[in-house]
Amino acid sequence: MSSAAADQEGAITCPYCGDNVPALVPIETGMRLRLQENAQVDSIPETVCDGCFKMMAKMVSKGAVLRAEQQAKEQNRLMLWRNRVQLVKQAKQHLAQKNYSDAAVSFEKYLRVLEIVYECKPGELSPDLFKNEARAQEMTVITSVYWDLMRIYDTHQTYRERQFKAAEKLAAFVRFTPIFPHIMRKAESQTRSAKNPDAFQKFLKLSNAKRPRCFIATAAFQGQRTMTVETLCSFRDQYLKTSAQGRRWVAVYYRFSPSVASFLDKHPRLKPATRKLLAWIANSRFVRNRLNT
Repeated sequence: MSSAAADQEGAITCPYCGDNVPALVPIETGMRLRLQENAQVDSIPETVCDGCFKMMAKMVSKGAVLRAEQQAKEQNRLMLWRNRVQLVKQAKQHLAQKNYSDAAVSFEKYLRVLEIVYECKPGELSPDLFKNEARAQEMTVITSVYWDLMRIYDTHQTYRERQFKAAEKLAAFVRFTPIFPHIMRKAESQTRSAKNPDAFQKFLKLSNAKRPRCFIATAAFQGQRTMTVETLCSFRDQYLKTSAQGRRWVAVYYRFSPSVASFLDKHPRLKPATRKLLAWIANSRFVRNRLNT
């Protein structure tokens, strides 16, 4: 018998790769578990060839590194999330002291933290990420941040482009928050005193365009965005639209309200009484409690 034939006859087949090898190496239980947990490798034989063993050892090491990196990433996200409130507080303090540059940096860091936590690209935060009940309160904070950034960016023409972007984001978030009427009134005031009134006018236009019209209230107040109108719109968006029964009421309202609004326009003498009734509803304990919860 030739030496090559003898070698072939004495060869052992590796159960993992199928190669003929002179000997097999046992895989210990600890290594098997690490392969399953860190490298996601299943169906591991009891023994493998030396080449497969070395490859698996590298997989264990690489898997452990990847797992450690993922854990570090999650811990970093958690730390950022916990520190986000402090960033907003710091920004508010800088703003009170008229340190506008430092305030803007802290506000922008806060927004970047949210983008990292929610795995968004810069500038892609949206209200959809915060619409469940546990996160809804964050939208009010985000809204206040964009509003403050708009005012900070108004201090210098260099930040004009940033101001317009902040106006767009503010319009997207503000309609889902209880501070909508307050921000709208402030924005209307800013159009008369701002260095760049166009940005605040853009915000007002976007906010009104994205928000469904409250036909009867708007007709009664002759198109003015009064506190009563804003409160009723907020009640619709933040309370009625959050339940199936409330959405049915809203659907009924939009079915008949255009006709009622048209009737008021034809009979303007009824508008003062209608305004009083709507103001009473807007200031009622029921509406106020629902908006403050």
